[in-house]
Amino acid sequence: MDPVSLTLTVAGAIILLLLTVLGFFLARVITDVKSNTSEIGKNKGRIELVEQQQINDTKRIEEMTQLELRVMSEKVGNLADNVNVFVGALAQRGMDSIDSGGKKKT
Repeated sequence: MDPVSLTLTVAGAIILLLLTVLGFFLARVITDVKSNTSEIGKNKGRIELVEQQQINDTKRIEEMTQLELRVMSEKVGNLADNVNVFVGALAQRGMDSIDSGGKKKT
């Protein structure tokens, strides 16, 4: 074999080896990109699910708070009515004792 043929054969083998290595790494990069793209889509779905759960939790807490406030307002209203009745009864009893006390003196 002459030196030119040998040089071309070795250069061709080196180029083929470099292209094979390059092809291997390109295949790895493409596989990684596809995998990451898939993971990004899954993560977006998870993030949206968590956001929706947070919104629902916030709404549920707000509804429960409103319900508790309504119930508390009703109880405070009932308590105020009971206190008014009690104060009225005490006032009536006081008036009755004044009236009966005044009659005993005469």
